[in-house]
Amino acid sequence: MAEQSTADQVRRSAHERSPEELAGQFRQLAEENLPARLGFSARLNMLWDLAGVVPPQTEGRVLAVLGINSEWRESEVRKWLQKDVLPPPLDLRNMVSFLLAQMDEVQDVSRWEAFLVYGSPVVSSPVNASMYRQDQARREIASLIFAQLTDEYGIPPSAYDADKAFQRCLTLMHKFNIYELQDFQPGHLEPFRNYMFPVE
Repeated sequence: MAEQSTADQVRRSAHERSPEELAGQFRQLAEENLPARLGFSARLNMLWDLAGVVPPQTEGRVLAVLGINSEWRESEVRKWLQKDVLPPPLDLRNMVSFLLAQMDEVQDVSRWEAFLVYGSPVVSSPVNASMYRQDQARREIASLIFAQLTDEYGIPPSAYDADKAFQRCLTLMHKFNIYELQDFQPGHLEPFRNYMFPVE
């Protein structure tokens, strides 16, 4: 009963205020710009990683994203991927729809949009176990290819940046449609070596 009485008092006090008072409160609370969505870029890059359609961030991701939609500007894409700046709503929707279309399982576009913007715990992560398993399987295959190349060509660890080479391997696996180890054929050795371990 006491709680109901308090709620009634709040409602009455709001109704009793003049339009000018309400307008003043609105102006006081209004923000000129949306606050930065901390972690947005990290979540967006994770979705690009899961979709596997562009290179890693260190291997020209921004330019690859621009190649998908020439109407986007480089400065905008860099802010989306690096500065926690949100794309316009329609761009975000189209981007998420495109990336989710690359995945094996049907995904909820609206849930992914909300997760990218607000993150956890406001919106629980839509990344499910099967998506993790799929990504883990790709990485295990990449590790085997990596080991085969370094052994085949006698490439010492001091001759390369392991993280960059590994990311390049994942990128090339996608380009050559290598999803199982048996997909990696002898003819792939040379192009993989040249791409993963370029002479600098």
